Amino acid sequence: MAGPFRLAPNEVQSQIPTWALGKETVVIVDCEADGLFEMTAGGSPSETTSVKAGSNELSRNFGGVLLAVKNLTNGDLTVTTV
Repeated sequence: MAGPFRLAPNEVQSQIPTWALGKETVVIVDCEADGLFEMTAGGSPSETTSVKAGSNELSRNFGGVLLAVKNLTNGDLTVTTV
């Protein structure tokens, strides 16, 4: 588990660890407001996802890379990887 990392609107957090050896990673995004969330795993293209106020879980098939995330909502959010 890495985090939680707290991000203000439009803030970027990089160097977030994911699971090693290609295991699926769950990214938990706890939001104060509905909006968009952007993440980039390693050298992959960025992915923008809609998130709702409250807890959002995003399961992705990546691991062993560092994750960068950007808060595109109008409120603070926290990001945790498990």
